[in-house]
Amino acid sequence: MATKTTVQTPTVRLTSGPVEVKEDSPEWLKEFNARGWTVVPEAVPRESALAYADKGYEWLESWSLGFDRNDRSTHKAANLPWHIRGGLYFKYGIGHEQFVWDLKSEPGLVDKFEKVWGTKKLLVSYDGINLSLPEQERPKTDPLFAPWSHVDQSPLRPYFDCVQGILNLLPNGPDDGGLMVLDGSSKYYTELWEHFDHKKPEGGWNERAYQNVDAEMCQWLESKGCKWVKICAQPGDLMLWDSRTIHYGAAPSSTNPRFAAYVCYKPADSISTQTKAWLLESFEKRECTTHDPAAPRGKTRLPPDDHPTYEEAKRRPVQQPVLTPRAKQLAGLVPY
Repeated sequence: MATKTTVQTPTVRLTSGPVEVKEDSPEWLKEFNARGWTVVPEAVPRESALAYADKGYEWLESWSLGFDRNDRSTHKAANLPWHIRGGLYFKYGIGHEQFVWDLKSEPGLVDKFEKVWGTKKLLVSYDGINLSLPEQERPKTDPLFAPWSHVDQSPLRPYFDCVQGILNLLPNGPDDGGLMVLDGSSKYYTELWEHFDHKKPEGGWNERAYQNVDAEMCQWLESKGCKWVKICAQPGDLMLWDSRTIHYGAAPSSTNPRFAAYVCYKPADSISTQTKAWLLESFEKRECTTHDPAAPRGKTRLPPDDHPTYEEAKRRPVQQPVLTPRAKQLAGLVPY
């Protein structure tokens, strides 16, 4: 059974960028405006973040594939549900697990996006989660460790459009995998695609919210003064970046796991009626989407049919998360 991907084309353009940065604005918001990314320390209490990480371990163990968090010899792909890039999960309806909705409803987390956009009327994506475990048998020459530089915004939308986020759940150091950003690259977004117009595919640049950025493009940006930065963070820290910032997720090269949740909120009035209806349908089916609530790409709950969990995933009941009144608003279940 082939994996089905649904593309929703955004029909509403944001009328403005993020809220104006003023002298008394938080330092993290000033940094975001200046550099295209920032880290907000302890947006969620450390103890809460670690508790969410524990729920992530429980979810991995619930599949009974041989994974044991306390036995490193079981930390291998064969003992884990289907995933990509070492630990990116967006199947099985994981974006609708109770702990994921609890996480996305954290007041300290939502508050940061309210400050970015200048409104409380937000909708959240039904994105997945990253539960990356170092696989010691993999040599560092494995393609898993290769950069996969990209942007989650179409080159055809060069204006400010989206603020992406990652809530960090475990201590994350220089070698523990995680977010790599090309610092300052968002400033050259329009110029980048104009300069490399000769590389445009026959059908044109990708219309959906994703575009690979090759090594030559990255080198050109580096010649402009942009530099790669590995973002390190503590449990509860929130990483934010402009979707025009070149980035990728690195796999852990240490012996430490990387647990993190993808979080993205946008003003409800920037999302079309059609897309809102589609999001509600995705919620009912417990399907995940990608990062952008205004331009989501939906995927079925099932893994590839040749994966050992395929039949079990069909039998496994869909999650029935209990949402708070605020979470229902963020999910689009209750209108503002």
